[in-house]
Amino acid sequence: MFQQERQDKILQYINSHKEVRTKELSRLFRTSMVTIRADINELDKQGLVIKVHGGALAIADRINLEIPSQSKIRLNSAEKRIIGKLAADMVQENDVVLIDSGTTTLEVARALRSKKVTVITNDIQVGAVIASDIRGNVTLIMTGGTVEASTFTCCGIETLNFLRQIKVNKLFMGCDAIDPYRGVSNRTLIEAGIKREMMAVSEQVIAVLDSSKHNKEVFVHVCDISDINVLVTDRISAQNRELFTQAGVKILTPGTGRQESPG
Repeated sequence: MFQQERQDKILQYINSHKEVRTKELSRLFRTSMVTIRADINELDKQGLVIKVHGGALAIADRINLEIPSQSKIRLNSAEKRIIGKLAADMVQENDVVLIDSGTTTLEVARALRSKKVTVITNDIQVGAVIASDIRGNVTLIMTGGTVEASTFTCCGIETLNFLRQIKVNKLFMGCDAIDPYRGVSNRTLIEAGIKREMMAVSEQVIAVLDSSKHNKEVFVHVCDISDINVLVTDRISAQNRELFTQAGVKILTPGTGRQESPG
């Protein structure tokens, strides 16, 4: 097994089990303790896990610890690409769309480049993806603001002031956690405030996130699920589907190929 493949599998195992021991990983992957320690050190350096004495902890459940953007990209990447394509299919020609920061919303941007639309974003990476479109279909507007280095996100009073001057058709909003009872939450105060302002200026709020973030709550409450119009995700449990639908949220998942309207 190649190093990158092994580290990806180790990361998946740690995220699944929350806390693991080095000996356990050594047995599971049939490799030496020295190699496993090196793998954990590398994953810790990248901000993907928390190294502790004798093992590692999953970082995804730390409620107020922001995960660096470059680390998030490796998490559930296939699911994010599917979600991005599903979400982008909702956009109509000449729409004005607001794309929130995040690695799932980045996939929305990648899938949007074939359409003639206007994109407004506070995410430097989203902006770079749109700006690199050689066909020039998309008009790009950046919000401005102070860039948070680890997430490439523009925040601050300049960002808020810009948002308060606009109106958009659709918001594609990323989030760190969602729960049918406790709503949408985020790991940082500053980004939560930006998300709320984005929601206020949007005709339709579309949350995009993979199922690993379902039934979780992190540091800052952003909104109730009834404040969302559509949830685009890779899969959803029958119980959650019913609860979201009862709250007036439309569900879009692979295989349905359509929004499931509230009953």
